[in-house]
Amino acid sequence: MKILLTNDDGINAEGLLDIYNSLSNFGETVIVAPENNQSTKSHSISLNTPLRVRKLAPNKYALNGLPADCVNFAINSRVGKKPFDLVVSGINDGANIGDDINYSGTVAAAREGYLHGVNSIAVSIANKENPKYKDCSEALEGILKKILKLKLKSYFFNINYPNIPVSEIRGIKMTKQGSRAYGQKIVSRRDPRGNEYFWIGGSHLTYKPENGTDIKAIRNDFISITPLIIKYTDTKRLKLKI
Repeated sequence: MKILLTNDDGINAEGLLDIYNSLSNFGETVIVAPENNQSTKSHSISLNTPLRVRKLAPNKYALNGLPADCVNFAINSRVGKKPFDLVVSGINDGANIGDDINYSGTVAAAREGYLHGVNSIAVSIANKENPKYKDCSEALEGILKKILKLKLKSYFFNINYPNIPVSEIRGIKMTKQGSRAYGQKIVSRRDPRGNEYFWIGGSHLTYKPENGTDIKAIRNDFISITPLIIKYTDTKRLKLKI
């Protein structure tokens, strides 16, 4: 089995080594990750910017691009001498739940793999204070074993792990995407020269922990697995006469 590992927090992100060690138990794992933090860059790709790659170690590459660039490059360049069987993106420092999925570079990298016909998983940990990456990686090993046993032909999963010891996890729930809203507040500040600048969203994000959602699962100490699709067409509206 050949696995491509990437993220959006950058090649030096703390969680990357822990998940690499876990994934290496399943087969050859190749890291292609952004040189710098690329959080919330969504599914951008660099069509008008040349990409440069640095080989840091065997099977470890840093790319001066975006998360989706990393996956596209790895699959379509010399790095992918043998086709990848799985793309894993993470472990993201912070949850990707609800509407985060639309902004997340972590999820976008997994989506890019899926668009190329490779089964893909995005993995995030739900709290930025002392994130327990080793516990998350241990849990992911068990989850991946179960997924592989199912022999699914095609999948794109968004996994979120509560920031608690693996021994305290209450279980795993298959969930639907909840609602977590950004941008409901604009915060104004002044720089040292007196010029006004702005922050989108402030420090408070709104959550709707409805039953069956990723948000509800995380709040109740369950691992959330949300199966995602990539087609946006609202089939109910195709019958409209306009």
